Amino acid sequence: MVDFKNSWIDNSFAIKGVDDELIIEQYVQDALDFSSQYGSDISISYTAYNISGRPSKYPDYGDFPQAFVMRTYGKWWDEAPSRTVNIMPQNSGNIVSQDYIDVTFEQKVYPTKVSIYETYNPGSVVRISAGDGLGMWKTLWEGEPQCVGPSPRIFSPEIMSIDFMTSLLRIEFDHRQLDYYTELDAILLVGSSSPRKKNDVGKITAKIKGMTINTFNNEIDIANTLNSLSSLAQHYTALLEDINNEIESSCLVSCSGPFDLLPDETILRVLSYLDLASLSRCARVNRHFNRLATDTMLYTQLNLKPYWSCLNARALQTLSTRCQHLQKLDLSWCGNYEMITTSDIVEFIQGCGKLLTVIRLNSCKYIDNRCIQEIANGCRNLKELCLRNCFNITPDGFESLKNISTLERLDLYRTYIESPPLLKILEASPNLKHINLGSCVRVSSMDIVAQGLGQYNRQLVSVDFWKTYSLTPLGVRALSNCPNLEEVDLGWCLGVSIPGDCMSSLAHGCPKLKKLFMAALRGITDRDLLPFLKCTPDLEQVDLLGVRSITPHMCLRFLTTFKSLRLFDISFCDQIQEELVEEWRLQFPNVSIKRSFQSDGVPSPFQHY
Repeated sequence: MVDFKNSWIDNSFAIKGVDDELIIEQYVQDALDFSSQYGSDISISYTAYNISGRPSKYPDYGDFPQAFVMRTYGKWWDEAPSRTVNIMPQNSGNIVSQDYIDVTFEQKVYPTKVSIYETYNPGSVVRISAGDGLGMWKTLWEGEPQCVGPSPRIFSPEIMSIDFMTSLLRIEFDHRQLDYYTELDAILLVGSSSPRKKNDVGKITAKIKGMTINTFNNEIDIANTLNSLSSLAQHYTALLEDINNEIESSCLVSCSGPFDLLPDETILRVLSYLDLASLSRCARVNRHFNRLATDTMLYTQLNLKPYWSCLNARALQTLSTRCQHLQKLDLSWCGNYEMITTSDIVEFIQGCGKLLTVIRLNSCKYIDNRCIQEIANGCRNLKELCLRNCFNITPDGFESLKNISTLERLDLYRTYIESPPLLKILEASPNLKHINLGSCVRVSSMDIVAQGLGQYNRQLVSVDFWKTYSLTPLGVRALSNCPNLEEVDLGWCLGVSIPGDCMSSLAHGCPKLKKLFMAALRGITDRDLLPFLKCTPDLEQVDLLGVRSITPHMCLRFLTTFKSLRLFDISFCDQIQEELVEEWRLQFPNVSIKRSFQSDGVPSPFQHY
């Protein structure tokens, strides 16, 4: 039994309030899951681990390795050669999230307030959800991303009440409006030991104010807040409610009014623009609409990611009856916390996977060897397979993918792939165009993999080696055998720090390069960059963050030479002064020149690697 006397207990502080109601204030105990991080799993800098505990940097503002940072910002990744095409975009709605983090707290509470400490480029939080740990989620708050400006903030939106206690929150982010990477220092959860009634928000707020734990900045309009948040909650529960209801055809009215005058083809064309929840509602109108709204030709593409909070095995099984011609499937983020099992997805693939060309299973924790083997055996026309953050696949499971010869895109970010099965996959995939191997720390020699790419995959367009420390100049040199290469991410590949002539080989062998990221490659000099000026005229995005030896002269040559240049990151480049950056921004208004900084005098992490 936890003792709730007025004292700090790990990350929580409890006060017994009025009417014996306990108000608990607590910071994150652990980061349970996340979609991406700037840091590596073998380090703590810029990782999700840093979200735990009380704020360590707030109210300082700047770029701190002690914060949690995600991998993308702004529009740049959506404009890169490696960008993906959205499946069934009408499902996404107005609020689109690109990343998430799941955090746990020591004590379960009925939430009354959530405060997010943002210490760099705030404004990307778009949704806060509470979970029971068994698959049930409810939205506490949802809103558009914000343009806040360069200052730290504690983001404490008004949240709705829920009818269960929770110690699990999911925070979702939309980075597209950000000027640079966002950074989070901490998350505070304030909650009550008893359920909150709809008209109790003001009372609880007053209690918290009186105890001087935290202060709400604005008065709450109870009625308006509850009504608006209730409509948001209905949006995310509608799919589950509609799909899970069995439709009794004999009870449906057959009259469709003016729609009876239209041919089926016309109605189907109209229905094709609807999101999945709306299609499910249409199927409940009458027999006529049920037949049309469940027509298999409306389900050739299925994006279930926006419904991650409510999609379960029963809904997936119901959908399977409509997906006999399914070609593209996005299940990313769906089914965790035991909402979907391995057997469920295997059964779905067996029934609906024969025609699949695209499968996205990012951050689906139930994906294991059995699932991958079923995909390898049943989806023989597969062109795109995304498995980022799928940790339950062993080398034996990955090796089964050698049976697919049609792969054009393979995303293995933060998986446990190893060199032998990866090489077999590459050899079997002569049409491979995009591969993401970021943070694949169990690949013992990325040089051998790079050599395999140069030998077997000469149509390659993009490759991401982010934080794969076993890559050396030998592997970079092998990429010169891929003449169609347009994007290379060598960020934090510290084995390439002393490049020799490999950059010259890359520039001469890959003249179509548009995106070149070389963050933290300390040994890069002006001489290494000179070949790109001569050989790669189409460069659009260049990241030289932490490249300490680059001179102002070379930066200016990049800015004047590359007419298509739009992104130029020269953060933590020791020889580049802030005055020059401001001058260049005026001189080259079409180029977004990035210049990160730290405001507390802490040495840059790039001085210590």
